[in-house]
Amino acid sequence: MTANSKERPYKPSWIDRFNNWVEKLPVHAWIFHVVFGIVLIMVQMLFFWLDSGLQAEEILPVIIVNGLATPFLLALIYLLDNQAVTALDSMRSSLEMTEPEFGEYRYKLSNMPSRAALIAGLTLLVAVIAMEQLSTVPSRYAALEQLPIFAVVFHIIDKISVFMYGVMVYHTIRQLRLVNTVNSRYLRISLFNVGPSQAFSKLTASTAVGLVFGVYAWMLFNPELLAEPISVGFASSFTVLAVAVFIWPLLGAHRLLAKEKERALHEIDLRFKAVFAKFDQHLHDDDYAETERLYGTITSLEIKLKRISEIPTWPWRSETARFALTAIALPLILTILQLLAVQAFGR
Repeated sequence: MTANSKERPYKPSWIDRFNNWVEKLPVHAWIFHVVFGIVLIMVQMLFFWLDSGLQAEEILPVIIVNGLATPFLLALIYLLDNQAVTALDSMRSSLEMTEPEFGEYRYKLSNMPSRAALIAGLTLLVAVIAMEQLSTVPSRYAALEQLPIFAVVFHIIDKISVFMYGVMVYHTIRQLRLVNTVNSRYLRISLFNVGPSQAFSKLTASTAVGLVFGVYAWMLFNPELLAEPISVGFASSFTVLAVAVFIWPLLGAHRLLAKEKERALHEIDLRFKAVFAKFDQHLHDDDYAETERLYGTITSLEIKLKRISEIPTWPWRSETARFALTAIALPLILTILQLLAVQAFGR
């Protein structure tokens, strides 16, 4: 995910530099992120204990979520960057790009501009701080008022994760726009080799699932939100957004596949027209030998027509679509059912 400084179109963000450093560690990146999350949880637990807050056990689930949020977002960006580069590399033979263009897109897909990432993170951080001043505090956070020392540590870690989420939103929009550009402008379509057109589907599926995972995890650890239609509505809108994240970057490849399929089918129709004209003429002339030969041609065209008609124009494998849509929609369905049960039978 690195390149020579002379070839870099911009300076990478500190998050990209951090993930590059993690990649060079002697342990697997996922081990580092898990340990990082455990450390953040233990730091909070230490100050929780020092502040004599062990009686406020209702805040323990929030401590876990708070500690895991930043490592999860760092790991997600790391995963998506690697998936993007791997997908682009697998498409190389089907891309109408020069080597400099390919190197530039490879760098852009795995590195964010430093200043833009910083602005995105700070923007969401300021917005969340402002909303906290204007909105009511969830019941689980009430204990923070009696734990002033722990509250400082908790809010520092919490605001770091808010900053990271702002960066993640920017990362998602930017990376998927690049994916759409590559698919729309540079991809050379072959109906009998659809693998390159499907290369980015794993990336968009992972992005969509990663975005909704945080929302559902937050609601899981704050079950009182399930009784609020507004919260469920927010989760629903986020689910629709996740579906769009999965599909939209692949629309360019879909349009190219559909256009190429339509062209191939039209070409077969023209050949059918020409062959049937000859067939009718030889049949009229009682030239049965030539009619028999043309019958074989017609059969071959029918086989080709059937094969091309069966080629999908949506650029993803069926198992990838099932994974993405199930992971996105199933938690929302369960959440709505739980909300209906709460309203029907009471809390």
